[in-house]
Amino acid sequence: MSLFAKINQKNKHTLHNNQESSNSLKTFKKAEQLPLFIQEYMVNRLSLGYSKNTIQRYIYDYFAFFQFIERIAGDDAFSPQSITLDDFLELEKEGIEHYISYLALELENEPTTINRKISALQSLFDFLVKRGDAPTNPVLSVQRPKNGKREPVYLTKPELHSLLSWLKEPHYSTKKQAFYQEKLKSRDYVTFYLLMTTGLRISELAYLAIGQIDFGQSRLKIKGKGNKERSIPLSAATINVMKAYLHDIPSDQRPSDADDYFIVGYDFTKKAYTNGVSISSLQKMIKRTIEQAKHQLPFLTFKK
Repeated sequence: MSLFAKINQKNKHTLHNNQESSNSLKTFKKAEQLPLFIQEYMVNRLSLGYSKNTIQRYIYDYFAFFQFIERIAGDDAFSPQSITLDDFLELEKEGIEHYISYLALELENEPTTINRKISALQSLFDFLVKRGDAPTNPVLSVQRPKNGKREPVYLTKPELHSLLSWLKEPHYSTKKQAFYQEKLKSRDYVTFYLLMTTGLRISELAYLAIGQIDFGQSRLKIKGKGNKERSIPLSAATINVMKAYLHDIPSDQRPSDADDYFIVGYDFTKKAYTNGVSISSLQKMIKRTIEQAKHQLPFLTFKK
């Protein structure tokens, strides 16, 4: 075997023979609970420069698929890690169509959500086909649901300003709520402010690192959906809001390193700020805040 042939073989089997997959995926939730061949695929996407948001979304989508498998299996001891590559390659068009029906009829997922989850499977099969592990990609022959068009729901400028003004005011009825607002009022305000004024997706904001913020050039550098990079200009007012938020965090807990997340969490047990916050936590905060604001801002009742 020639030197170059050996290099080809080494590249093909590298992930099977070392700890690269587990080491590279340590920062991603639930990644180490997935089958090894999916971990290898995730590492491959990382090496191609896919964003952390995309990788984490893929991981959650694969878990959604294995939850379906567990339900069909009816085995409480089922674990995604127990799925071998040979097992997975037995999946055919009919099985994927069964999964689509489950997502649509039982989970009542929207077509856009279903198509995203199926695309995750298609991308994985593409990888396995190119690597020589799978003969064909069964997802390609599956008929997918059509995405319906919906009119965008938005806030008018007066409504936006009304909401931002409301967010600055104290709103609590218990000591626990007062303590929460004391610690996270500024964090919650900057979250709403950036989502409404920069066009960031909530996942992009959750994973926004200090190193992506250029206060000198007044810009954010974002790697978003589809691994596309874009630069977002920041107004002077936005920069002031961001700096005020950082200033409100104690200096010894303030995100400052390039890899630190801009949006912090708070551990109420340890009474300390945490590096980063999950997407679901931000979603829950937004939903909780909007529900509370509806009492004084009735226009929110009609704007999901």
